[in-house]
Amino acid sequence: MSAVAAEISGSRLPFSVATAGSREDGDRWRGAGSGHAKACGDVPVNDTRTFSAYIYEDRSFRPDPQIASTSRSYRSGYGCGAYKGTSTGNKYYTKATWAGIPGSRATGYVNAQN
Repeated sequence: MSAVAAEISGSRLPFSVATAGSREDGDRWRGAGSGHAKACGDVPVNDTRTFSAYIYEDRSFRPDPQIASTSRSYRSGYGCGAYKGTSTGNKYYTKATWAGIPGSRATGYVNAQN
């Protein structure tokens, strides 16, 4: 019997695609009890441009290592990258980078799933 993947609380990071950008989530969340997480996201636009979702581990006084990532076309719909290991004792955050569509009102988001 396997657990159903679910969004990790505090990991959702929305963004507007009107202009290209990059954004780091200020919220930090603890590693899921499952011991792994995957980067996911969606931009509901029929366009070939892409966005990327990342999960980083928050480390004090050291560079934050990238744990997981995925890159997707806007028109692909919701999707995720591969699971990567996490620890319940560590804190993590999501980050997004995206291509802009001038004048668009679309909002995309990235999150982490366990």
